[in-house]
Amino acid sequence: MQENFLQAKQLMESSNRILFTTHERTDGDDLGSVLALAIAAQEMGKHVTIAVTEGVPSRLSYMPMSDEVLSDINHTNFDLLIISGCSHLGRVNNPNIQNLKIPKINFDHHPDNQFYAEVNVVDHTKSSVAELVFDFFKFCGWEISHDIATNLLTGIVTDTGLLMHSNTQASTLEAASELMKSGARISQVSKHTFNNADPIQLKAWGQALTNSYYNPDNQVIYSVITQDQLQSLGNPEQASFEGLVETLNKVPEAKYAMFLKEDGDRIKGSLRSEEYKGVNVQQIAQKLGGGGHKLAAGFSMVGKLAKTPDGKWEII
Repeated sequence: MQENFLQAKQLMESSNRILFTTHERTDGDDLGSVLALAIAAQEMGKHVTIAVTEGVPSRLSYMPMSDEVLSDINHTNFDLLIISGCSHLGRVNNPNIQNLKIPKINFDHHPDNQFYAEVNVVDHTKSSVAELVFDFFKFCGWEISHDIATNLLTGIVTDTGLLMHSNTQASTLEAASELMKSGARISQVSKHTFNNADPIQLKAWGQALTNSYYNPDNQVIYSVITQDQLQSLGNPEQASFEGLVETLNKVPEAKYAMFLKEDGDRIKGSLRSEEYKGVNVQQIAQKLGGGGHKLAAGFSMVGKLAKTPDGKWEII
């Protein structure tokens, strides 16, 4: 990894116009990593542009520099593209960015990463991309300011479920501790990312939980929400359902949990399990065209949700 860090550092330092991006419907980890790197590049005197398909979820708008994130690019005059948290370039879901013929740096911790960039800073043993980027900052000897620390701590905290998920390691806690010493506050992060439910989100959770079903045959608990139900709830944003599948996964009898959400003519699925349950949800997601981690994965497929007479749900 030291050689990868060195190559990424040299490429950033030799570039002048840098574009930063991550996947659509971004989350705290991948957005936090992008923003931290963008702040560092700006402090180095680089021309910085940040573009993320669908922009920034409202609950993450407190993050430093998030107000400068665009939903698309309006020119192509860049000499470096830095991507966070995308196992393959298609996850950016923006042809204007994907088709750029410029060097790329790929920061990621997904085990199914396709190593598509000139420099691939990929380590699937890390809890989050933010922890990996923290290590990169330490390698480079770059100052971790209050704003950078806040963005990186947001990434670590959101991807580890407030440091409670099984991906939390000693190195994760050490990184979080150093970031707090640099001025980041875990109470602020948790307030915005875990403790900010509004009435619409509560109703959305209520509907999704009403739709939940436990299948004793394969010991899976799943929940769904349809497009019609979303419209009746006022079309809550995607972030409103974050944490739902983790809550389902707490059912003791379940080997794994799944949440399915209609999105136009597609269904977006999230899968979760725990080490002691012995289920690799990444393998399940891959069979459905997705990917992710052993205990946290996702997929997207064409289809609609329909309720069967016996109260189950199926994809048609």
